[in-house]
Amino acid sequence: MLKTYSRKKKAEQEKLPSRVRPPVDDEDEKRHFQKVVYAFKSYRSHLSKKFTTNRQLLESLPERQQYLLKTYKESLQEVEKCVQHNQSLIDLIVKDVFFMFENANAPAPSQELVEEEPSVMDLERVQTTLKQFVRDWSKEGASERNTCYQPIIDEVLKNFSPEHCEPDKIQVLVPGSGLGRLAFEIASKGYSCQGNEFSLFMLIASHFVLNKCNQKEMYSLYPWIHQVENNLTPQHQMQMISFPDVNPSELLRPSAANFTMAAGDFLEALSIPTAHLWKAAS
Repeated sequence: MLKTYSRKKKAEQEKLPSRVRPPVDDEDEKRHFQKVVYAFKSYRSHLSKKFTTNRQLLESLPERQQYLLKTYKESLQEVEKCVQHNQSLIDLIVKDVFFMFENANAPAPSQELVEEEPSVMDLERVQTTLKQFVRDWSKEGASERNTCYQPIIDEVLKNFSPEHCEPDKIQVLVPGSGLGRLAFEIASKGYSCQGNEFSLFMLIASHFVLNKCNQKEMYSLYPWIHQVENNLTPQHQMQMISFPDVNPSELLRPSAANFTMAAGDFLEALSIPTAHLWKAAS
């Protein structure tokens, strides 16, 4: 199993210089963690409010106008089904999330959630996280990965060629690792790699992909269902993608011990006593 560590700083907090950043205690970390999980769990209920408003506006129209908008009404029903599908996936993502941190110093939040209304920003982060599955873990995102990630991978291979060094002795740090695909690709080449991510939303989703997915295209979701603009047809909004496009557990099995994920600001990773051990930051 891929191990995830906490750096004892609350992810998503205001980006102040470290010397003036307010101290964060375990209770603050627990509460923040719970708020993030509750934002995930509130995904469907938040969108349902919008659907209810749209439906009420539609039903307030004269019958003749409602008839003209019959296709829209049917599309709205299909969109709601897609959102429910996404929520079912989210429930799996956060199912065992309270046990994702391996190090003893990390907070162990109570499974009793802080049920306060999630902020609009947090709810949007949930939607952004779902979209990130497309780029990092679907076949639809292959072209973008080749453009963004492959040049970095090529540089690592060029500067630390397996022909001239032992890859597992080369420690590579991947700051802003998102859902972990770049870090995964580097680790699968045999390098000792740690993904570093500031967002708990991204970290929770990457933990799910890297630890819970044991076959290709195991799950599906509708990443564009929240996007009502710039769609030529309703079908574009309801396009489904499957993930992951590879089996992470199969490719990582020989080198899993050299692949970890860490929560927190990557500047902190470079400030700890072992910072000099990193050979590359990608």
